[in-house]
Amino acid sequence: MKKPSISEWTPVGTWMCSLSPVVLWLTFVTLALHIRLGLGHWPTPMADNYPTIAFRAHENLLVALGFFSAYAAAPFWLVLLLFKRLRNSWRIRITQVAVYGLGWLLIFLAPRYDPTTFTAWFLD
Repeated sequence: MKKPSISEWTPVGTWMCSLSPVVLWLTFVTLALHIRLGLGHWPTPMADNYPTIAFRAHENLLVALGFFSAYAAAPFWLVLLLFKRLRNSWRIRITQVAVYGLGWLLIFLAPRYDPTTFTAWFLD
């Protein structure tokens, strides 16, 4: 069996950058489930408080992913494309841009179509 060379590897860094909004959305959804399971009900805005260490860690992860997705992922993706070994084909690059855009669409549509009070509570 032939061992793949470095040039045949899929550049993981570019995919990490393009998938970062999807991971951010999944972290938001898991935070909602965390709160729902912890409180036993959906939180009421301006009434419920959930001051646990696990919640703070989950919230800090969400904030860190948010900053990376919003401010660092796109520039880092462009910098990675400067290196020939990390470049993909045009088709894969366009797919990565589409995945990045669809991830942000998910994030912006989540509060609009949230049937629970979690988003209002979290933004409160």
